[in-house]
Amino acid sequence: MTKFIPSAEAQLSLGFGGDIPTERLFFAVMPDAATAVRIAELADGLRGEHGLDGRPLARERLHVTLHHLGDYAGLPPGLLARAQQAAARVRLPAFEVCFDQVGSFSGSRQHPFVLRSEHGAELLHDLHRELARCLQGVGGKPEPAFTPHLTLLYDRRRLPLQPVQPMRWLVREFVLIRSYLGQTRYQLEGRWALG
Repeated sequence: MTKFIPSAEAQLSLGFGGDIPTERLFFAVMPDAATAVRIAELADGLRGEHGLDGRPLARERLHVTLHHLGDYAGLPPGLLARAQQAAARVRLPAFEVCFDQVGSFSGSRQHPFVLRSEHGAELLHDLHRELARCLQGVGGKPEPAFTPHLTLLYDRRRLPLQPVQPMRWLVREFVLIRSYLGQTRYQLEGRWALG
């Protein structure tokens, strides 16, 4: 009797499909637990107010991406250690940030509905630049462009930028996160204090 194996497994056995990304590595700042609760409540309220269908991100996954280092089918050898060493060289004080606007970014099918920052955005830019400087030569793909935002949910509808109740917190640290693509699961790979 012939044994059939799943298509994806067959492709891997032939050397095809081995480069399908399964992990994402990125640096981020995350709101403290109390602020994350308030942001989640705001997301729920805005979802109802605007008739959005997208499911809000879980509180523990709320973050502002500083640098996306890439999507990988298994992290390249040494990348994690080099990224952690680079992060340890960052020297900046803690700072307050305030996210006080919401709106949608363009997306292919689903538009990210995000919190945006006016107050404190320049300090997030400073952290982004300093981290980029420390990451030179590490590998990965640090992004030169940076628009500070915190994604609340993804939706088919696109909404214009509008003011909301300010969400403030003191950014005391930044983190390195490994995201397992398609699993909505994060693994913390490092945490570095500011100040």
